[in-house]
Amino acid sequence: MALLNVSFRSQSLNHDTFINVILPENGPAEDIPTLYLLHGMHGNHSSWVRKTNIERFAQENKLAVVMPEGENSFYADMKYGKKYFTYVADELTAFTRRMFRLSEKREKTFIAGLSMGGYGAIKIALRRPERYAAAASLSGTVDIVSHVLTCKWTAEAAAIWGDDFKSSIAGTDSDIFTLVRKYPANLPHPRIYAACGKQDPLYAENLSFKALMESEAGNSFDFLFEDGDGIHNWEFWDKWIVPATEWMMRSLPKEEF
Repeated sequence: MALLNVSFRSQSLNHDTFINVILPENGPAEDIPTLYLLHGMHGNHSSWVRKTNIERFAQENKLAVVMPEGENSFYADMKYGKKYFTYVADELTAFTRRMFRLSEKREKTFIAGLSMGGYGAIKIALRRPERYAAAASLSGTVDIVSHVLTCKWTAEAAAIWGDDFKSSIAGTDSDIFTLVRKYPANLPHPRIYAACGKQDPLYAENLSFKALMESEAGNSFDFLFEDGDGIHNWEFWDKWIVPATEWMMRSLPKEEF
């Protein structure tokens, strides 16, 4: 198992940034199935490695895992800040595929995250469906339009979406519900997984997302929602990243696992 901490200059961010990369031993020398794994608010590129068993899971399943730095950006091209959507959705995949011989095939490329990262993963997959076969959200802030109405991180929200963030997000590419409702029928549909703890403060908005995906607006997607006892913490995310990733990877040939 190789765990690499990489610093490189991002053109999108216009500064050096860090990523952690897990590369499995005894896996393929190239065309490696890859999970892009996003941290939550107040986390960083090291959060998943420090607080979960993702390294062991990646080795067992011959999966590369790329964990970028996203600050508190909600993986957006910020109104007053950096272009984290462009960085993660476009630049990061191109850079890591070139540097580490990761697969360039859609069917071998997945994206997931927790909380803020769950929102980012689904948003990125819906806006770059030609690149990602599946996305997973754990305890995601999936209903961002409703979420920001009562959020306490108003300074961050204004930097991301502008001073009028409480009224300006709905109907835009930052709104996952709008992306689902207006999703073009002629584009490939990423498979979508969501899980949330029943005692999590975000459980209600995850149930709203489930209802959307099971309605006429979302029923063209292959979608699975799962829940169980749990709050907004690493115990839940460490447990549920396993079924989430296994579900995303289920279309891979058996020898890929």
